[in-house]
Amino acid sequence: MSEEPPEPGELPEAAAAALPPLPPPTAFDAESLDRWFALLDPVRRSVRARGTWRAYAVDLAHFADWCAPTGRSPLPATPGTVTDYLTDHVESLSVATLRRRLAAIAVAHGVAGVPSPTHDERVPLVWRGLRRVHGPARPPRTVGAVEVRELLVLVAPLRDTVLDHRDRALLVMGFAGALRRSELSALDVADVAVAPERLLVTVRAAGSRPARVVELPRGRRVETCPVRSWRAWAGAARLVDGAAFRRTTRGGRSLRPERLGDRGVAEVVKRRALAVGLDPGSLSGHSLRAGFVTAASRAGVPAVSIARQTGHRSAAALAACVREDRPFPTNPAAHVGL
Repeated sequence: MSEEPPEPGELPEAAAAALPPLPPPTAFDAESLDRWFALLDPVRRSVRARGTWRAYAVDLAHFADWCAPTGRSPLPATPGTVTDYLTDHVESLSVATLRRRLAAIAVAHGVAGVPSPTHDERVPLVWRGLRRVHGPARPPRTVGAVEVRELLVLVAPLRDTVLDHRDRALLVMGFAGALRRSELSALDVADVAVAPERLLVTVRAAGSRPARVVELPRGRRVETCPVRSWRAWAGAARLVDGAAFRRTTRGGRSLRPERLGDRGVAEVVKRRALAVGLDPGSLSGHSLRAGFVTAASRAGVPAVSIARQTGHRSAAALAACVREDRPFPTNPAAHVGL
C-alpha cells in the first residue's frame, strides 16, 4: 500500500528491497526513527523524498506509542495489531492519514527486512471495510491559493530587516517559480544564477528525477520582483554558499547556520498571512505553487508552458493545483453560444 504511485524514472521498489536490510531501531520516537531511516544507503533513500521519510518517522512513532501500553511490538507487528490500530483510530484520523500510516508500517518492515503485516489478507480486508464506511465523510483538504493580489498583501508590511528580506525573497521566488516547499528548502546559493533581467534557478528534484532550471523574470513591481528580492536578501544575509534560505534567531535579529526546513517554509506563509489579516488555516507552503498555476491558467497561459515552470508530469496533477473560486475568462462555456 504505497502512498502514491512512483514517478517515472524512480528506482523500482523491488530493486530497493533487494538491498541489505537495517537492524531494527533501538527507540521508536520520531527523532530516533528519522535517524534510523537516514542510515539507509542513498540508492534506497532515493525512492522517496526527504519529507516523506520524515513523515514516515512521525507516523511510525504514533503507531509505536499506541502499541506500548499493551506491550505489542510495532516492528515486527502482527496483522492483528495493525487491524486493531486502524479500527481504534478510524474515528479520530482521516482515511488519508491512516493510508499513510499503513504505508509507513509497510516501509519500516521492508527496511528492517522482515515480512510486513500489511501483506496479510486480513489487513486489506479490514482496510477496505473501514474506507467504505468512513472514507466519503472526509474529503481531501484543499488549501487556498496565494495569487498576485494576495502576494502583494503578504509582502506589503515587509521592510529592511534580515527576516523581512528573507521572507520576501522566499514568498516571491516560491510564487514565481511555482516551487514546492521542499524545493525552496533544498535551494543552495549556487543554485541561483543572477542575470540583469532574470534569475535562473536550478531546482533539485526528489529521488532520481532530473533537476530543472526555472527562469524567474524581473518583475514590474519592486515589492514582487524575484530579481530584486533575491539580491536584497543575498546582500543582507551576505550569502556566499550553502543554503539559500536559512533559519533566524527568535525575532529575526540574526541568521542561524541551519537550513530553513520545508515546515519552516509553510510557517513563513502562515505567519505572514496572520500578520495581514488573512486566514492562516487556509494557507500552506503549497499555496504559492497553487496560486501561480491558478493565475497562469486564468491568464490563458498554455498548460505545457505552466508545466515547464512547475515540473508537473501529468495534466491531472497540474489541474489539481487550479483554484476556481473566481470565474475564468477562458471558460469554454462562455464561447459556445449559450
